[in-house]
Amino acid sequence: MKILRVLPSMDFAGIERGVYDFSLEADRMGHHVIVVSGYGRFIPLLKQKGIDWHDLSMDNKNIKIFAHAKKELRKIIDKEKPDIIHSESRFPCWIMSSVIKQFPGIGWVTSIHSFCHLRFWTKSLGFGQRIIVVSNAIKEYAIKYLKVPEEKLRLVYNGVSKNDFFDIKKEINETPVIGMIARFSKTKGHFYYMKAMKKLLEEGEKVKGILVGTGSEKYKKRIHACIVRNKMENSIEILSMDSRQALKKMDVLSVPSFEPEGFGRVVVEAQMAGVPVVASNIGAIPELIENKRTGFLVEPRDSLQMVEAIKYILLHPRETGKITENAQKISLEKFTVEKMTEETLKVYQELI
Repeated sequence: MKILRVLPSMDFAGIERGVYDFSLEADRMGHHVIVVSGYGRFIPLLKQKGIDWHDLSMDNKNIKIFAHAKKELRKIIDKEKPDIIHSESRFPCWIMSSVIKQFPGIGWVTSIHSFCHLRFWTKSLGFGQRIIVVSNAIKEYAIKYLKVPEEKLRLVYNGVSKNDFFDIKKEINETPVIGMIARFSKTKGHFYYMKAMKKLLEEGEKVKGILVGTGSEKYKKRIHACIVRNKMENSIEILSMDSRQALKKMDVLSVPSFEPEGFGRVVVEAQMAGVPVVASNIGAIPELIENKRTGFLVEPRDSLQMVEAIKYILLHPRETGKITENAQKISLEKFTVEKMTEETLKVYQELI
């Protein structure tokens, strides 16, 4: 099968990671994957693996870029003659909705990965002949708010690389490390994490914290100021590293988001790595965690519930060990790159 994957760029982020992982796995299975995007840090890695790439940036959203991308996409499709086109992100989907009319014999798939309040702008994600949703929470959102017919929707959970996270060699910490891996953004709940850490320290718990992520430098400075203001400089560090390296250092992962997550990739990464997770009961996270069986769910914005869950983990290592074993087993059954690729290819087959 010849597959054209279209997205704005290929820098390190969730959607781009999924396209990268799919491309390598589908190529390994004998399919021909072609990526159409702007540049990004994944491009040299794709090219090393022999994946074809057409350089077409769609990051900037304006009429000039729209017209240029529309023209270039026509040329690329004429040249490559793919069996399937799969576009990601809103702007490329608007462009493709105009281009695809000239190629009625080619199947078109779009994906919805996250919740967005700009519903008109987001409608393009539902224009495909088939629409992949990465969770049941996103499926409900697509039906209710984007008015996508349910018969067009297909659930395909995101996949995480077993090679990167399964049974990674953990560091042995004298003091338990409670970590958070998230973009530096208000909705990720960093301040609720810090409230929980402060409470644990006030109660005499010997714990350390690490915050790992990228994003707003301004917001990152606010977080650091809060740490200093609460005299936690010796207890909480802000580090720069990838999630694999970060999880090696952690005894517990906290995911205190207070706006819905479309999937929750870091939850699965931690589960594969054998790190217990305390996460907000919101969005797709309850699809990844069964409370007290594969992790711990707490109410959004409730730092006291977070404290109690962390204390349980620290005080009950045997029970927590069983929970992390359950989580690891389920993550390896449901949320691997191989499973994601297999299910995505099934959706493509419907249109060929």
